[in-house]
Amino acid sequence: MNDLIHFFLKNKEWLFSGVGVVIVTTIIKSLKSPKKYEEPRTLNINLLKDTTKDLELKLETQENEKTKVDLVIDRFIKIYEAHGIQQNQIPNFIDSKFRLELKDFKNNESILQVLDNDLIEWTCKKFGVKRDWVDGTSNIIYGNIDYYKQIEAFIRDICELNKDEKVVEVYAFKQGELHRDDENQDVILLIRYPIGKINSKEVYRYIPVNTYWRWGYWRSRYQIKAIFYICSKLGIFINGYDLKERREIADGTVFPEELLNKIPLRYTWYPEDYTDLISMQAKETDETEKVREYIKNESYIEYLNNTLEQAKDTKAFFKYL
Repeated sequence: MNDLIHFFLKNKEWLFSGVGVVIVTTIIKSLKSPKKYEEPRTLNINLLKDTTKDLELKLETQENEKTKVDLVIDRFIKIYEAHGIQQNQIPNFIDSKFRLELKDFKNNESILQVLDNDLIEWTCKKFGVKRDWVDGTSNIIYGNIDYYKQIEAFIRDICELNKDEKVVEVYAFKQGELHRDDENQDVILLIRYPIGKINSKEVYRYIPVNTYWRWGYWRSRYQIKAIFYICSKLGIFINGYDLKERREIADGTVFPEELLNKIPLRYTWYPEDYTDLISMQAKETDETEKVREYIKNESYIEYLNNTLEQAKDTKAFFKYL
């Protein structure tokens, strides 16, 4: 510090010059201002972390959950609409024990308030729809019913449906003229019966039969003809139509009523022609007697009579053979 003072005394003229004043002022300020201690700066890693992906994942999860819930609601409504019941008509069809009102079916949010496990189960049972389909875990709407080599099961089921004097209907679908030498041709069966009304309109339950009845394979053909014969004995008329989407019905992946609404009113074939020996329209008469012999040997008619007797359904009971 003393050396600095001596320097200024010897250089008075320079000291009071413009440059000297600036330099001296700067030096004095540096001497008077104590140096502040600065702590080492550390980066806050949490503040710098990119949370964009976490946010996107959270939003995606929430959206997926919302989508799953909406899917259940949409499929629940679809069951009714596919059976001719509009959304605003649903509370009038569902069992009164659920105490549903029109306001409950205003939108998805209102439906969600009343849609519980019991209501879903009741709906599935009423229409024969799989719960897995409603939950969105399967694309198969209906369960598996296969009558191949199980004609007795068909007899039992059809008699059970017929005993309460329900108007049971059977549909038989094919595509093109049936030929015994063509193993790619098949016949698909569909059963339906009324389960209630919405206003004056009948509401039906559908039972798709999963069996592909191969017309080109003798056993399969004989069995489907046996079903035609049994239905005729029970007085059940079989509606014969050509339908391109017939296998989708058998696979249980479509609602049959939506397809039935598209087919023409006129029948395209008569299945009973294949078990008849008398009419002019009878077809494949060269094997009709063989089919009847097959039916007798397999004891189908005997099983039919026993089933009707056990059901004590005197109105439907006949001794055929």
